[in-house]
Amino acid sequence: MISLYDYIKKDWSVAGNVSSKLIIFDLDDTIINTTAEINIVKNNEVIKTISNSEFNTYELKPGESFDFSQFDDPKILFKERFTRYWNTLKREYNRGTHISIITARNDASMIREFFLRNGIDIKQELVFAVSSPDFMYQGTIAQKKAKVIKLLSRLGYNTMIFFDDNEQNLKAAKKLENKNLKIHTIKV
Repeated sequence: MISLYDYIKKDWSVAGNVSSKLIIFDLDDTIINTTAEINIVKNNEVIKTISNSEFNTYELKPGESFDFSQFDDPKILFKERFTRYWNTLKREYNRGTHISIITARNDASMIREFFLRNGIDIKQELVFAVSSPDFMYQGTIAQKKAKVIKLLSRLGYNTMIFFDDNEQNLKAAKKLENKNLKIHTIKV
């Protein structure tokens, strides 16, 4: 079985261009204004629904669990409205800048299809859905995103700009910064 690193490394150029700079975007409430909500379930019954931004600080009570099924619905995703950062992504994409998407969602192919439908061909290997059951890393969303960023740095990206709406994700990424890796974080 080929590792994720080896899979990406086999051809990590984008449109034939190799770069040491990468711009990383979160998806929900960063590139799109998310209308998908998270259900709080207890005893197999939805007891509450919260927004994506509320999820960032919600602490489950005993017996509760999260249901993210609305985030798996392509009909909801494909009708979402763009934030102002969509223009930043498009501008940088048109300049040939390497772009990566690191989302807490669980279906990278749906995310890539969303961008393709909107005229942006982000390389499949640079779209990460860290909640996918196939994703190889464990931990919190912030820890998983940081592990992806660390992997991307091993590929030669040593200057990164990371846009995310969640402060914990940004802090986890910033902790990776060292003399060989510069990470500029932007809170959306």
